Formats: sequence, C-alpha cells, structure tokens
Amino acid sequence: MSCEEIKTIIPLYIKHTATEEDISKVEEHLCICDTCRQYLAQLMDKPNAIPAITAPRIQEETLPAIPAGKDSNILEYIMLGIGVVVLLFVVFLLIKG
Repeated sequence: MSCEEIKTIIPLYIKHTATEEDISKVEEHLCICDTCRQYLAQLMDKPNAIPAITAPRIQEETLPAIPAGKDSNILEYIMLGIGVVVLLFVVFLLIKG
C-alpha cells in the first residue's frame, strides 16, 4: 500500500475501528516506512489533530449472517410440491392407461 492509503487508515487504527486486514497492512507498512511512523507519532501526541473519519469502515466479521430461515425453505417446499403433483399425475396416467 502507498503512504497515502496508509495515512487514511491510521486514524481508524488509532481509534481501534480499522478492520483486521487494514491493521495488518498498517503494521506491515509501519515496519518499513519512517514517514508513516512519524505521522502516527504526531497523531498520537496530538489527539485533536486526528482527521475526522468521514465514513466508518465496517469489519466483515461484524456483519450479520443471513439466517437460513423461512425464505430459504419456501423454495424447497415449492419444489417438493411440484414434485408431488408431477408424481401423482404420472401415477394417474399409469392407472388410467
């Protein structure tokens, strides 16, 4: 990642709202970039200097999973119903014919 991208994530990193992936990227970058380490140190020394975060980053792990509830079962019931109707129709034709 470039320094500019890292500098947009550092405020989230400081406020503990960055994603796990972003945290890893920032920490890897800080190991090799003195400029970004200095930027982080400046923000840590002056909390009022931390840029406002315009859009919160949402961690994927915190997103709710879509439960397998009634909606997913409806299709199964429809397919089962169609299968039963087709089977009864075939049995009817065999008995009648």
